[in-house]
Amino acid sequence: MQRHWRWGSALLLSALSTAAAADSLDINLHDEAMRISFAVSPPARRGLEMELGHYFNEGDQSITHLGLQVSGENWSKSGVFDIGMGGRIVYVKADPLDEAALAIGARVRFSPVQRVGFGGSIYYAPKIVTFLDGEDYQEFSLSVDYQVLPQAFVYVGYRNIEVDFEDVADVEFDDEVHLGMRIAF
Repeated sequence: MQRHWRWGSALLLSALSTAAAADSLDINLHDEAMRISFAVSPPARRGLEMELGHYFNEGDQSITHLGLQVSGENWSKSGVFDIGMGGRIVYVKADPLDEAALAIGARVRFSPVQRVGFGGSIYYAPKIVTFLDGEDYQEFSLSVDYQVLPQAFVYVGYRNIEVDFEDVADVEFDDEVHLGMRIAF
Protein backbone atom coordinates (compact mmCIF):
# COMPACT_ATOMS: atom_id res chain seq x y z
CA MET A 1 0.00 0.00 0.00
CA GLN A 2 2.87 2.36 0.82
CA ARG A 3 4.31 2.17 -2.70
CA HIS A 4 0.91 3.12 -4.16
CA TRP A 5 0.81 6.27 -2.04
CA ARG A 6 4.28 7.17 -3.31
CA TRP A 7 3.22 6.52 -6.91
CA GLY A 8 0.01 8.52 -6.42
CA SER A 9 1.94 11.38 -4.81
CA ALA A 10 4.40 11.42 -7.70
CA LEU A 11 1.52 11.53 -10.17
CA LEU A 12 -0.12 14.38 -8.24
CA LEU A 13 3.11 16.38 -8.14
CA SER A 14 3.66 15.80 -11.85
CA ALA A 15 0.13 16.97 -12.56
CA LEU A 16 0.56 20.08 -10.46
CA SER A 17 3.92 20.91 -12.03
CA THR A 18 2.36 20.73 -15.50
CA ALA A 19 -0.83 22.54 -14.53
CA ALA A 20 -0.28 25.11 -17.26
CA ALA A 21 -0.67 22.34 -19.84
CA ALA A 22 -3.18 20.15 -18.03
CA ASP A 23 -6.90 20.38 -18.69
CA SER A 24 -8.07 18.58 -15.58
CA LEU A 25 -7.03 16.78 -12.43
CA ASP A 26 -9.47 14.20 -11.06
CA ILE A 27 -9.20 12.57 -7.63
CA ASN A 28 -11.77 10.12 -6.28
CA LEU A 29 -11.79 7.75 -3.33
CA HIS A 30 -13.70 5.59 -0.91
CA ASP A 31 -12.63 3.68 2.22
CA GLU A 32 -10.72 1.01 0.29
CA ALA A 33 -9.54 2.58 -2.99
CA MET A 34 -8.31 5.76 -4.68
CA ARG A 35 -7.87 6.90 -8.29
CA ILE A 36 -6.00 9.96 -9.45
CA SER A 37 -5.78 11.01 -13.07
CA PHE A 38 -5.04 14.05 -15.13
CA ALA A 39 -5.85 14.91 -18.70
CA VAL A 40 -3.92 17.06 -21.14
CA SER A 41 -5.13 18.49 -24.44
CA PRO A 42 -2.28 19.52 -26.75
CA PRO A 43 -2.88 23.15 -27.81
CA ALA A 44 -2.50 22.37 -31.53
CA ARG A 45 -4.94 19.41 -31.45
CA ARG A 46 -8.42 20.65 -30.62
CA GLY A 47 -10.63 17.81 -29.36
CA LEU A 48 -7.73 15.40 -28.68
CA GLU A 49 -7.20 14.43 -25.05
CA MET A 50 -4.47 12.37 -23.38
CA GLU A 51 -5.02 10.97 -19.89
CA LEU A 52 -2.72 9.36 -17.33
CA GLY A 53 -4.18 7.69 -14.25
CA HIS A 54 -3.43 5.36 -11.38
CA TYR A 55 -5.88 3.35 -9.26
CA PHE A 56 -5.00 1.35 -6.15
CA ASN A 57 -6.90 -0.41 -3.39
CA GLU A 58 -6.32 -1.91 0.05
CA GLY A 59 -5.85 -5.34 -1.51
CA ASP A 60 -2.51 -4.04 -2.86
CA GLN A 61 -3.90 -4.21 -6.39
CA SER A 62 -3.24 -1.40 -8.85
CA ILE A 63 -4.18 -0.26 -12.34
CA THR A 64 -2.22 2.30 -14.33
CA HIS A 65 -3.59 3.63 -17.60
CA LEU A 66 -2.56 5.91 -20.43
CA GLY A 67 -5.44 6.97 -22.64
CA LEU A 68 -6.05 8.86 -25.86
CA GLN A 69 -9.48 10.02 -26.99
CA VAL A 70 -11.30 12.57 -29.07
CA SER A 71 -13.87 14.65 -27.27
CA GLY A 72 -16.37 17.40 -27.85
CA GLU A 73 -19.79 18.74 -27.03
CA ASN A 74 -23.11 17.99 -28.65
CA TRP A 75 -26.09 20.23 -27.91
CA SER A 76 -29.73 19.22 -27.88
CA LYS A 77 -32.97 20.81 -26.72
CA SER A 78 -32.66 18.71 -23.54
CA GLY A 79 -29.18 19.92 -22.55
CA VAL A 80 -25.47 19.63 -23.32
CA PHE A 81 -23.68 16.33 -23.95
CA ASP A 82 -19.88 16.13 -23.48
CA ILE A 83 -18.70 12.97 -25.25
CA GLY A 84 -15.30 11.28 -25.50
CA MET A 85 -14.32 8.14 -27.44
CA GLY A 86 -10.98 6.38 -27.65
CA GLY A 87 -8.80 3.86 -25.91
CA ARG A 88 -6.48 3.14 -23.02
CA ILE A 89 -3.36 1.12 -22.51
CA VAL A 90 -3.98 -0.52 -19.15
CA TYR A 91 -1.47 -2.24 -16.86
CA VAL A 92 -2.97 -4.27 -13.99
CA LYS A 93 -0.99 -5.56 -11.01
CA ALA A 94 -2.52 -8.11 -8.63
CA ASP A 95 0.39 -10.05 -7.12
CA PRO A 96 1.51 -12.47 -8.44
CA LEU A 97 -0.50 -11.74 -11.63
CA ASP A 98 -0.05 -8.99 -14.22
CA GLU A 99 -2.17 -7.93 -17.15
CA ALA A 100 -1.63 -5.49 -19.99
CA ALA A 101 -4.52 -4.58 -22.25
CA LEU A 102 -5.65 -2.21 -24.97
CA ALA A 103 -9.14 -1.19 -23.88
CA ILE A 104 -11.54 0.77 -26.05
CA GLY A 105 -14.31 2.85 -24.61
CA ALA A 106 -16.24 6.03 -24.25
CA ARG A 107 -17.45 8.53 -21.70
CA VAL A 108 -20.43 10.87 -21.67
CA ARG A 109 -21.63 13.69 -19.41
CA PHE A 110 -25.13 15.09 -19.81
CA SER A 111 -25.99 18.45 -18.28
CA PRO A 112 -29.75 19.12 -18.43
CA VAL A 113 -29.38 22.31 -16.35
CA GLN A 114 -26.45 24.54 -15.48
CA ARG A 115 -24.06 23.21 -12.83
CA VAL A 116 -25.52 19.67 -12.66
CA GLY A 117 -24.28 16.74 -14.72
CA PHE A 118 -24.87 13.02 -15.06
CA GLY A 119 -22.02 10.94 -16.44
CA GLY A 120 -20.84 7.50 -17.29
CA SER A 121 -17.95 5.67 -18.89
CA ILE A 122 -17.15 2.18 -20.11
CA TYR A 123 -13.87 0.54 -21.18
CA TYR A 124 -13.44 -3.02 -22.40
CA ALA A 125 -10.55 -5.17 -23.62
CA PRO A 126 -11.34 -8.70 -24.89
CA LYS A 127 -8.85 -11.57 -24.94
CA ILE A 128 -7.44 -10.67 -28.39
CA VAL A 129 -5.95 -7.40 -27.02
CA THR A 130 -5.11 -8.62 -23.50
CA PHE A 131 -1.61 -9.84 -22.65
CA LEU A 132 0.53 -11.38 -19.91
CA ASP A 133 -1.66 -13.27 -17.39
CA GLY A 134 -4.92 -11.60 -18.41
CA GLU A 135 -7.91 -12.66 -20.48
CA ASP A 136 -10.06 -9.53 -20.40
CA TYR A 137 -10.57 -6.17 -18.72
CA GLN A 138 -13.82 -4.32 -18.10
CA GLU A 139 -14.60 -1.10 -16.28
CA PHE A 140 -17.67 1.08 -16.08
CA SER A 141 -18.71 4.01 -13.94
CA LEU A 142 -21.68 6.30 -13.30
CA SER A 143 -21.66 9.70 -11.59
CA VAL A 144 -23.67 12.76 -10.61
CA ASP A 145 -21.69 16.00 -10.36
CA TYR A 146 -22.17 19.58 -9.25
CA GLN A 147 -20.13 22.53 -10.52
CA VAL A 148 -19.07 24.40 -7.36
CA LEU A 149 -16.87 26.92 -9.22
CA PRO A 150 -16.39 27.56 -12.94
CA GLN A 151 -13.38 25.22 -12.87
CA ALA A 152 -14.20 22.86 -9.99
CA PHE A 153 -16.67 19.99 -9.77
CA VAL A 154 -17.54 17.62 -6.92
CA TYR A 155 -19.29 14.32 -7.56
CA VAL A 156 -20.63 11.06 -6.24
CA GLY A 157 -19.91 8.06 -8.42
CA TYR A 158 -20.09 4.32 -8.69
CA ARG A 159 -17.33 2.25 -10.31
CA ASN A 160 -17.01 -1.42 -11.20
CA ILE A 161 -13.70 -2.89 -12.38
CA GLU A 162 -13.30 -6.59 -13.18
CA VAL A 163 -10.26 -8.39 -14.56
CA ASP A 164 -10.24 -11.95 -15.83
CA PHE A 165 -6.89 -13.72 -15.38
CA GLU A 166 -5.96 -17.03 -17.03
CA ASP A 167 -6.85 -20.06 -14.89
CA VAL A 168 -8.24 -17.78 -12.14
CA ALA A 169 -11.80 -16.61 -11.55
CA ASP A 170 -12.67 -13.00 -12.33
CA VAL A 171 -11.05 -10.59 -9.88
CA GLU A 172 -13.24 -7.68 -8.85
CA PHE A 173 -11.02 -4.68 -8.13
CA ASP A 174 -13.81 -2.26 -7.29
CA ASP A 175 -17.58 -2.30 -6.86
CA GLU A 176 -18.21 0.72 -4.64
CA VAL A 177 -19.58 4.24 -4.43
CA HIS A 178 -16.90 6.94 -4.25
CA LEU A 179 -16.57 10.70 -3.77
CA GLY A 180 -14.49 12.83 -6.07
CA MET A 181 -13.49 16.21 -7.35
CA ARG A 182 -12.33 17.40 -10.75
CA ILE A 183 -10.40 20.63 -11.18
CA ALA A 184 -10.09 22.14 -14.64
CA PHE A 185 -7.14 24.35 -15.62
